[in-house]
Order: sequence, then C-alpha cells, then structure tokens
Amino acid sequence: MQLNHLHLSVTDVAAAASFFATHFDFTLLETRGNNGMAVIKGEAGVLVVLMRHPSKVDAATAYPDMFHVGFLVPNEDAVDRKHAQLKSGGFELGDLETTRGARRFYCRAPGGITVEVGHEPS
Repeated sequence: MQLNHLHLSVTDVAAAASFFATHFDFTLLETRGNNGMAVIKGEAGVLVVLMRHPSKVDAATAYPDMFHVGFLVPNEDAVDRKHAQLKSGGFELGDLETTRGARRFYCRAPGGITVEVGHEPS
C-alpha cells in the first residue's frame, strides 16, 4: 500500500503553500477558492492538500501538541543550514538540538503547522 496524500488544515493556505515551496522544494499543483485549498507535491511524490481551517476550528488548538511534519536531510550541516535559512526568513524556530546522535529543530510554519527538520545517523 502506498501513501497517497496528507490533508493539513491551516489558517493561511497561500502562506503555507509558499513556505513549503520556497523552503522544502514542493511544487504547487493546484489552488481552489479564495485561499481555500492548495495541492502541493514534494520531491518524493507525496501530495499534500492544504485546506483552510473551518471557521469553527481555533488555529491554536487544531492539532495535538506533539503533531508535526518531519523532514530528513542528509547530514548535520544541512540541518544547520536550513535552521539559518528559516531564521533569516523570520520564522519562529526552536533551538538546534542533538539527542542520541540525531540533530534537529522545530519550526512554526505559516498556517499553524509545526515542522521538524532533522538528520538521523545511520
């Protein structure tokens, strides 16, 4: 069985789509409505559907505390470079951390999604 897509609810579809395209090499395939939905595709082929939160959903509580989207990069230097890139873009970042040999950080992406960038040694 193959994963087809992820559907993420965000507060700002256009900003979230731009974030993933600019910083994580996603391609925008389709938009619908007035900032209502976007379909983006990652390098590995996974589709992500970004849809605006329904009006009854509070952005601060839309996802459980530990919910996040994780990206693996090839080495620790790539983690550090991505952290610097996002920091210079003014995004809300956690500290760089190394735990059990794995280097990572978390970022609050536009639209309310938390993103992890990390390197796991083999």
